[in-house]
Amino acid sequence: MSKPTLPQIRNPDVGHFRFRQFEDGRFLITNDTGAYAWITPEDLDAFLRGNLDRDSPLHKELADKGFVLTPDREAHFIERIRHRSDHLFGGPLLHILITTLRCNQKCRYCHASRKAMNRKSYDMSVQTARQSVDMIFQSPSPNLTIEFQGGEPLVNWEVVRSVVDYAYQLADEQGRQVGFTLVSNLSLLDDEKLDFLIDNGVTICTSLDGPAELHDRNRPMPGGSTHAKAVAWMEKINAAYESRGLDTSLAYVNALATVSKETLANGRQLVDEYVQRGFKVVHLRPLNPFGFGEKLWRREGYTAEAFLDFYRDALDYIIELNKQGVEIQEKTASLFLTRILTDDNPNFMDLRNPCGAAIGQLAYNYDGRVYTCDEARMVSEMGDDLFCIGNVAENTYDDIIHHDSVGSLCLASCLESLPGCTDCAYNPYCGVCPVYNFQMQGDLFALQPENDRCKLQMGIQDYLFELLRDGGDEMRLLLDRWTVERDRSSVYRRHV
Repeated sequence: MSKPTLPQIRNPDVGHFRFRQFEDGRFLITNDTGAYAWITPEDLDAFLRGNLDRDSPLHKELADKGFVLTPDREAHFIERIRHRSDHLFGGPLLHILITTLRCNQKCRYCHASRKAMNRKSYDMSVQTARQSVDMIFQSPSPNLTIEFQGGEPLVNWEVVRSVVDYAYQLADEQGRQVGFTLVSNLSLLDDEKLDFLIDNGVTICTSLDGPAELHDRNRPMPGGSTHAKAVAWMEKINAAYESRGLDTSLAYVNALATVSKETLANGRQLVDEYVQRGFKVVHLRPLNPFGFGEKLWRREGYTAEAFLDFYRDALDYIIELNKQGVEIQEKTASLFLTRILTDDNPNFMDLRNPCGAAIGQLAYNYDGRVYTCDEARMVSEMGDDLFCIGNVAENTYDDIIHHDSVGSLCLASCLESLPGCTDCAYNPYCGVCPVYNFQMQGDLFALQPENDRCKLQMGIQDYLFELLRDGGDEMRLLLDRWTVERDRSSVYRRHV
């Protein structure tokens, strides 16, 4: 889709908008309130020249959505824009703790710089963990989420447990809300650990890459099938929620799928696996290039175009299942649809403008070094510490949040100042990752024509808008359901 040239605007009532022309000739126009409209070239020409019939349904739609400047509704549209940007005023709410770099699995696509199980020097100490929690509670955000990652975080169970206890203590003292997420392969779980996690409202998230053969190929481990272990523990965890009388529509294991090269030809089988296991959501994530050497990427990597072909086919299948009464949605689509169809913020850091690096999330490495995000930490593990903004043992929260790198990442992810983003129709719904740009293109500012991340996000949004345009009321109602986010806070809190 090329960028056409529009006629000179002669209508003083035209509000600011961006546009994208699709293959059928129609234009998608969007504005900063997140509103969108479809318009033919002839009607767009008439609108810009001031010749569009003011009594027509199209003119009324454009006025209702803010494409026509009307002083009486100015305050309404300003409030919508403010609401869509309210993430800018809260401070970091997501805090990622790397409890260890050790891991007992050897995933073929691992980008977490995993260390062998005997390398205990890569564990976070209890003292460093407490210092990290002290810094977390200096964030002004009223709601805090602490996410345990690794390596495999269960390798360092002592730190996981101590952080939960200490963070709840501080939350009680300060009258604040704190929640927890554990990202784990589940293989080191036992009954005692599971009881602690459920009793303390810790959300559990794991990986499920598809049927056994595909999952085990992606995520090998000595001593047996990682798929069998993961599935067994998922079933046991969900049964434990049910036995405690918790609402199982809210209390369940979360899972996500990393799409390997082999997955590209098995998208429907992957979706079937999620449906069979009772999941209501499947998150189809492309491979993250961080941590990959050139040789490994040649073996495991693929193009943006290949992923988009896979994604469209899988999404079509998911929609087909929905029409048959199967409750399953795709997470990336639901995130974009939330931005497109509502004014709500799904709190996904990669779709913020500017991005969530430091101002929405912080990452705390096992040794106490603080990074603007987990991707920034991965870049450090590859040998460049550009995005390290302090250390919990040496710096204050004020030191890290005013670090030069924080300001640089904000500037480099403010879409209104970026070539290729400032006039993109998807500006109201999208976001960029300067750390990705730096790693892949050597520049914080994206070189969009060669940026695979941009290609992926634009391709997915193209397809979603085509579905909304061509699917009628039935499709709109179906996709609207994907934007409904149920409040799970009553389940994921302390029960002891």
